[in-house]
Amino acid sequence: MVNLIICVLFFYTAHLFLKMTFSLHKVPFVNFTLANGDLSKMTDLSQRMGVAGENLRQSLFIFIPFAVMSAVLGVDNLMLAKTWFGLRIIYLVGHILNLYRFPYIRPIIWLPSIVVLVLMGLNLCVS
Repeated sequence: MVNLIICVLFFYTAHLFLKMTFSLHKVPFVNFTLANGDLSKMTDLSQRMGVAGENLRQSLFIFIPFAVMSAVLGVDNLMLAKTWFGLRIIYLVGHILNLYRFPYIRPIIWLPSIVVLVLMGLNLCVS
């Protein structure tokens, strides 16, 4: 479980740079580092990476405590944690490919990751 937590944190760190990486040819690096930098020329892909990063950040605050508690208490949530991580990778790929312009694709990918988090929490309560 500890290795998976480290992988998830590296994934999150990579997420932080994706928004900037896809717009460096249009927006100077300095604008990303300034508090009031002009980001109006960001590409559509960079904006989607920002949305994906924000979504990951929101569910990460639930996943990390569940994963750490699972490791400390010896609860076997490894398969659920791997499933959550895989769904988060698929969610990112969906944003890269702009699949979410179709209305029902996003919930099909996003909702199972929330269900997995609920199952992780239930496993912690039962054990």
